[in-house]
Amino acid sequence: MSLKYQKFLLFGDSITEFAFASSRLPNFDEFSLGAALVNTYTRRMDIIQRGFSGYNSRWALKIIPQILEQAGPDIVMATLFFGTNDAALGGSQRVDLPEFKLNMKKMVKILKDRGIRPILVGPALHDKNNWEPRKPEEVAAGFVRSNENNKLYSDAGEKLAKEERIPFVNLYQAFSSERNDSWQSLLSDGIHFTGKGYEVFFNELMKVIEESYPEYSPQNMEYKLPEWREVDEKGSVLDDYLNH
Repeated sequence: MSLKYQKFLLFGDSITEFAFASSRLPNFDEFSLGAALVNTYTRRMDIIQRGFSGYNSRWALKIIPQILEQAGPDIVMATLFFGTNDAALGGSQRVDLPEFKLNMKKMVKILKDRGIRPILVGPALHDKNNWEPRKPEEVAAGFVRSNENNKLYSDAGEKLAKEERIPFVNLYQAFSSERNDSWQSLLSDGIHFTGKGYEVFFNELMKVIEESYPEYSPQNMEYKLPEWREVDEKGSVLDDYLNH
């Protein structure tokens, strides 16, 4: 046992950037993906968040080497959650499907070459009836989206994950499975997640970690330092841990 913490990197777009938000609606506390992960891995592993609103796989590929360098050593797992912006039907965020898959493949290789276990996350559903009335200028400029296109990018991510033999978090399927056809309640504005949406994400993420990387399931990881009742008054028992 030592005080050296391994790291779990969350790398993605705005959905990752907002992962620690707990009150996206006024006076209403919501489930927070980031806080849930920190709590789940407390005294076991550090959670590193690197989310960039509006980014696509092309821009992510440019920055990932420096992201990894800045985050430092001991990263053992990383999510790659892009595709929501790539799948836009127009505008500067759009990345065609073949390039998207190639960009994701390159990022997977970058992670694997560093001994980091990748987890691909695919885009979820899109509620245009919620999104488009909020963004008339963006819609007029061609920044529109569709569930059909999101599904294509999700399928491409899932196919790549199978080719690379790495786990895939299928949010499109998970959101579609919401009971009583209430998937719209998982989205705050048609794209970004409510607390309920993040809770679905959290549950799916923990499921694939358990299945694909069980050594990094919380129950299988070392709990840092002994419980306080096991520590003598002077703290001498801690010396052995601090010298590792």
